[in-house]
Amino acid sequence: MKQIFGLYGTSNVGKSETIKNVYRKLTEKYPNFIFQKDFKQIIADEGDICVIIIINGKIIGIESQGDPNSRIFISLPIFVKFNCDIILCATRTRGATVEEVEKLKSAYELKWINKNPSENATKNKSDNDKLATEILNLIIDKIN
Repeated sequence: MKQIFGLYGTSNVGKSETIKNVYRKLTEKYPNFIFQKDFKQIIADEGDICVIIIINGKIIGIESQGDPNSRIFISLPIFVKFNCDIILCATRTRGATVEEVEKLKSAYELKWINKNPSENATKNKSDNDKLATEILNLIIDKIN
């Protein structure tokens, strides 16, 4: 079954940074990935990302915006349209962003991942990297 990973948490806890780390680690591990044709990729070092990539024949949609009134409401339906096998996205802990992900439960197995806040910025960077590695391993299990 197709899989969606929803990284949830309150504002400013590092959800977007964690998702960008997953993307970076994933493309480093699989340097022969390809971008989905006919989809405009948004990749920013400092800002949020929205990409569809193909690895080992699996289509992976990644969206780091998960705030209310953000791009998630546009990107998730596009990921479904492009028949993504795996979706990774950020959401808040409740409300419209969570409901948008929940809409996909009939077509995707849903795994929620909690992004807990860290006590300080240095620890947060370390926590983001550790969680990114855990999410990467979940994705690798689905694409190999």
